[in-house]
Amino acid sequence: MADIWAPAPEPATELGRYRVLSSTAGIRVSPLQLGAMSIGDTWSEVMGSMSKEESFKLLDAFHGAGGNFIDTANNYQNEQSETWIG
Repeated sequence: MADIWAPAPEPATELGRYRVLSSTAGIRVSPLQLGAMSIGDTWSEVMGSMSKEESFKLLDAFHGAGGNFIDTANNYQNEQSETWIG
């Protein structure tokens, strides 16, 4: 039987050292946030583009390193960024 009082294991990377976002919300987030403004290809003429496959590779790498905090908005890439992220 596992010891429920055992300390949590050390995170694999510094992204896994979560911080409290708000004392009233109790949400713990990674110390770095991934900006999702470049995820998508709608604004390719202005900002360059990132295919859906490349975007998911980036998201998988960020999550795999311990990241859980993503900045997104419905106006990024004309909602494509939010649609792809979910």
